[in-house]
Amino acid sequence: MTPTPEDALICHPDTGFITVAGDEACAFLQSIITANVETLAVGACRPSALLTPQGRVLIDMMVYRLGESRFLLRSDAARRDDLFTRLRRYRLRRPIDLAVEPDIRLLLIPGVPTPDMDGVLGSINPIMACPDPRSSSLGTHCLVEARDLPAKSGRIDRWHTKRIAAAIPEGPVDLTPERALMLEAGLDRLGAVDFDKGCYVGQEVTARTHYRGLVKRRLVPLIVRGAPPPVDSEIIVNEKSIGNSKTSAPYTIPASATPNHNSQNH
Repeated sequence: MTPTPEDALICHPDTGFITVAGDEACAFLQSIITANVETLAVGACRPSALLTPQGRVLIDMMVYRLGESRFLLRSDAARRDDLFTRLRRYRLRRPIDLAVEPDIRLLLIPGVPTPDMDGVLGSINPIMACPDPRSSSLGTHCLVEARDLPAKSGRIDRWHTKRIAAAIPEGPVDLTPERALMLEAGLDRLGAVDFDKGCYVGQEVTARTHYRGLVKRRLVPLIVRGAPPPVDSEIIVNEKSIGNSKTSAPYTIPASATPNHNSQNH
């Protein structure tokens, strides 16, 4: 079924982009972030994160490979400048170009395979387009110039509903900086960490947790009737605390007259 115009294109409103380019760009990223960027194909994307030395998530991101020696990192908008500062610190004297990209935007195309999206994009010429590797329900990512954004786009909460239903965390609300752990958040099952690629910041703790099976908590989706709980609210079931709430988005159950919300629970 072809999406309606208002559903076909969704502009993600909360993104920050940084270009990492140069002959050593791949080796540089490989040594500091959790994902394996050496195996990332040109024209594809992969989730990743920058960790503290203690293995806690500092900044989660999506890595887009624009060319053999050119990458684009997408983070939450509020975390972009912090990510840029940390990348410059780790760069040292490597011949790598780092640049904030304020004019790049992310268009999401839910439910449309990447080869079939020309009819949806119309005259928009994307910088790059690729399927979201985390879940087929999240559709296609299109990186575009801000000047090429459509006049109208769909509601981002519809995309977030699918993301949360698939237990996919994103941003500092789901992944509290310096507190969240990769494996508790399920980032390993999304391909955001590679246990065979070698050293990166926070690798020792993450690998030890993985090989010893020490994960004690998990991020899971919940359906809540009525208004969603505030972020980090304690979830009580049968007088017992089972975790805390994270992001939420509207969720409609067919034939249900009661508004519901899909919420992440950690």
